[in-house]
Amino acid sequence: MFKYLRLSITDRCNFRCIYCMPEEGICLKQHSEILRYEELLPIVEVAVKTGVEQVRITGGEPLVRCGIVGFVADLAKIEGLKDLCLTTNASRLSEMAEELKKAGLGRVNISLDSLNQHTFRKITRLGDLDKVLAGIYAAVEAGFEPVKLNVVIIPGLNDGEITDFAGFARDNPVHVRFIERMPFPGAGNNTEYFSETRVREIIGKSFELIEAPGGDSFGPSRNYQVKGGKGFIGFISPRTRPFCESCRRLRLTSDGYLLPCLDSTMGVMVRGMAADDLEKVIAELFANKKAWHKNQACFKSTFDSSLSKIGG
Repeated sequence: MFKYLRLSITDRCNFRCIYCMPEEGICLKQHSEILRYEELLPIVEVAVKTGVEQVRITGGEPLVRCGIVGFVADLAKIEGLKDLCLTTNASRLSEMAEELKKAGLGRVNISLDSLNQHTFRKITRLGDLDKVLAGIYAAVEAGFEPVKLNVVIIPGLNDGEITDFAGFARDNPVHVRFIERMPFPGAGNNTEYFSETRVREIIGKSFELIEAPGGDSFGPSRNYQVKGGKGFIGFISPRTRPFCESCRRLRLTSDGYLLPCLDSTMGVMVRGMAADDLEKVIAELFANKKAWHKNQACFKSTFDSSLSKIGG
């Protein structure tokens, strides 16, 4: 069955990252269309009952939604949930990291596509690098382990910073993960990407990577330690090393659609659905997903065009 649930709690975001959404933003849902926290909790409880062990809170940007700390505390109480984490752009994390940790959040993933203020602004369109870095350091200080930094290398924008990111992983107790850009229609026509092979070749000129023991049991990242350093480097490569066959992820959009795949062309509306019926839907989605025998994402006919609207 599914082991991992990505839980989108909002379609709002205070960034406009070029690989995630159009510059003008997206057509936002009415607040009445977004699931309330008290509606989300029973859905998660049923998902955990069916076998889900990890829940990742996403958005949009989840930290822009009011009441997030209390919601984390409620999720953390669900019996059987082994791992509770959150993906964020970290723009508000410096002021919330300690509260989130105390509430029961286990880990954070942070989007960080440049260490240069000008480039960072160009990629995010609205982001402030200093606030994001403050959020990263606050997450480390609060005791989140590991703190994962997701980096999408975009040719002509941040491809000159690959060695800088490797150095950041050497100098800080974080996991820097290079993710191949996914060509979603809502992000525009530019779908050029840097392959894992190219990134590793560049890193290898300055750093030695040692294969890390164990691994991420819930995700596709292949992880390495920077020799002589504090942190790790990982690679997530949906285009050159697809991992669809091993995927056991389920997604819930902020307005209540369950998706068996990021690449799905359909979703099942589960808002207000009885627990027994929801269990059946989850089982059916899993059976259908396994029956696809899918080994490569197409990124063309998705349930929604924008990563922000799907939940990242």
